Amino acid sequence: MNSKDCTKCSKHLPLSEYYIITNKNTGKKYHYTYCKKCHYEKMTKHTSAKWRKDNPDSWNKAVRKATAAYFKRQKAGVYLLVTDIGLYVGASDKLTSRISQHNGNTPGNVRYKGAKILYSKVLAVENDKKERLRIEKEWIQKLQPALNIIHTDKYQTYFQLKKKK
Repeated sequence: MNSKDCTKCSKHLPLSEYYIITNKNTGKKYHYTYCKKCHYEKMTKHTSAKWRKDNPDSWNKAVRKATAAYFKRQKAGVYLLVTDIGLYVGASDKLTSRISQHNGNTPGNVRYKGAKILYSKVLAVENDKKERLRIEKEWIQKLQPALNIIHTDKYQTYFQLKKKK
């Protein structure tokens, strides 16, 4: 028997679509009577939502811990964004998060400037902040990216490029 009917959705599915439980006393293995998708709908989804509602402090603590671990795994460095209207060079201690933030519609992000990111590239991985900013300046001077300059009174340019006389 390589397949069976799910008791909840009545679909005829292969056994790989069912969870297996092992009886601790006899060691015999059994397949759930309902498929993995129905198990998720019946148990996991609603149970976790109820737990989050009943335990907001534990939930918030778990979220903060997971977020901190995610940020800790990220590398620091200098990155390049290639957009449909020009280049942008930036530096961050959390590269993955910062690159994804550029799709937001707030000042300082390339989307705010009317650009669509085509792809991104990490130019250098550097943990030291001063060195990271020096490398960023170097790349800005080398590439002269159009999107690094913000043309408003409220938001000044991050780097004032020295003009050669």
